[in-house]
Amino acid sequence: MIPIFIYQELIGPYGAEALRKFGETEKYYQIYEHGADFEVDNSGDYTPAVLPSKQIKKNIRREAQFMFGKPPEIRVICPEEPKSENGKPNEAAMQAYLNAVLKDNRWPDKLIKGARDCLIGARVSLKVNIAEDKLRIVFVPADGFVYETALDDIDTIERVAFFYTLQDDEDRDRQRIWVQKYWMEQGCCKVSERITDGYGETISGYDAKVNTDTCLDRIPAYVIVNDGLSGDTDGISEIEDLKKDDSWYGRLKSGNIDTLRGGMNQITWMSGVKPECSKSFARKPGAVWDIQADPAQAPGDSNAPTVQVETLSNDFAYSEAFHNTLANLKRDMHDLTGVPDLDLDSTKSIITSGKGLKALYWPLICRCEEKMNAWRPALEWLAETILYAAEVYPSLRKVYGDFTPAPHDITIDNQYPLPEDEDAERELDLSEVGNKARSIKSYLIKWGGPDRKGMSPEEADAEIDQMARERQILEDTFAGGLTGGA
Repeated sequence: MIPIFIYQELIGPYGAEALRKFGETEKYYQIYEHGADFEVDNSGDYTPAVLPSKQIKKNIRREAQFMFGKPPEIRVICPEEPKSENGKPNEAAMQAYLNAVLKDNRWPDKLIKGARDCLIGARVSLKVNIAEDKLRIVFVPADGFVYETALDDIDTIERVAFFYTLQDDEDRDRQRIWVQKYWMEQGCCKVSERITDGYGETISGYDAKVNTDTCLDRIPAYVIVNDGLSGDTDGISEIEDLKKDDSWYGRLKSGNIDTLRGGMNQITWMSGVKPECSKSFARKPGAVWDIQADPAQAPGDSNAPTVQVETLSNDFAYSEAFHNTLANLKRDMHDLTGVPDLDLDSTKSIITSGKGLKALYWPLICRCEEKMNAWRPALEWLAETILYAAEVYPSLRKVYGDFTPAPHDITIDNQYPLPEDEDAERELDLSEVGNKARSIKSYLIKWGGPDRKGMSPEEADAEIDQMARERQILEDTFAGGLTGGA
């Protein structure tokens, strides 16, 4: 649970509500990893099967994969910079600096993992650790921070506290918790950082920061909220909507296993057999039973009871109803997340064409576009913060690439992993080259490399020179052939 002293880090109505839901986050991660819990029937003479469903994990992973499997393209545009023979050099330098920071931070991997945390925990914090010699981008799950917004503006963070347990122990004196708090004070961002015990007392021997000026005019953190309504600072976990269906899915699967396990073998019944000897009968292939008659079961005055051993087979007539119920539960979970169920027979004929594939993924595309309304401002904020950090600490330009700070715009372009989108975009760009509306160089930079990954400007220039030489050779050969024929 959240340490008691963390409650004292925040005040205000939004902070209290965020702390109220904090305890639910651990439960959401438990369900994501192990499936939703369900009740089992323990009244039988066997140990019931407990096989939780993993449908929630599958859906959340597929949703995050589709949304950020190909990370959005973050571009810097300097509208006021005039074009020259070399394009816009400073704009290109700013883009190179931004790309270098993202590459150094393994941005694609962090982005998709941060998206999963947001879908599970209902919110996630995007944080930039700024130093004179490096920038570090971090996604903090919902159970690692609390924050407070302005009373009249939930889009403005007034303070945020990050924390995680370094050493857990039943004795609070031996607990070690790292705590970092940012807040705004007279237009300046301040930070405090310390290591405490379980009572919130600062541990000596650690270089703590107390009311330190960060030299920033903003808190280097952004909170992304998943779904929710107007004014919601907590968000809604995908697991909250899926857990009941997932619980019944796992319960039915486990019950079906118990039914098969208990009924797949025939029921054996006996008559006229001594109870003592029947206890030694083995239920295995090739077993030999020493059947002894029980005189007590002989009819009338006879001493020879009739011995009978027969079996009863089970007819599993519920199979169709069972599969229909599972299919309905699974369909509900897929509908809630918009993830198409590619295992359905009805979808196999659709995915034979690119347009059919896009139609199949259309609900998921719409859902991801909805979520991008929250993620796009966060990615724009990230790019602006990375560029702003180089103004505060010019030494960062020596690490990631030099540029001159200038007025600029940030654009975010989604890149969903649908083949049709890429092929259509490539054909459109190629037609623009043919219509003189796009340069060959820009086309090569975007599409000309191996596996259509694009080229660097230098590689594009070299490719254009090679194309020009080959064209000249063909023209000379053609002209020589005409001369020789004459």
